[in-house]
Amino acid sequence: MQFVPSASIPEAAQRFAELQNREWGHLYPDASVERSRFDLLNNRYDESDLTTLRLAWFACNEEGEPLGVAMLVGDGEVEPRDERDLEGPWFAGLVVDPAFRRQGVGAALLDFVTEQARLFGFQRLRLVTEHKTKFYEQRGWTIERVVTLNSVLNTVMFITLGP
Repeated sequence: MQFVPSASIPEAAQRFAELQNREWGHLYPDASVERSRFDLLNNRYDESDLTTLRLAWFACNEEGEPLGVAMLVGDGEVEPRDERDLEGPWFAGLVVDPAFRRQGVGAALLDFVTEQARLFGFQRLRLVTEHKTKFYEQRGWTIERVVTLNSVLNTVMFITLGP
């Protein structure tokens, strides 16, 4: 499996934006396919401002076909009242093409993005999940607390990256 910036395969952005929106859109009132597509095509990060962090990678098979996508983002994962206590960066936007699920793509993306966060020098990485706490716990993540996103209970988890 290889990992490439999502902007390097623009023809896949629409399909994965639709998958992201289908999976996570109900949690974020401002979510849209257009917003997801924009983020997938416009990776960016100004190191002086964590809120600008929006990086995404595709996991691809040997033929270069995108199997899944995941993101490293600086903010926007929890409600504003929780954001004061729960600073980024965040592992976000994980979605695997339904044809490739249960083949290790999601776990590989999680490992890859976590390593990218470590290489950026981040000490801690967070994520928010509605249903998959066991998946993340099995990979070393710890439950931090429960939050509400658009009236839906979700779990915030973290992993320590640095010393």
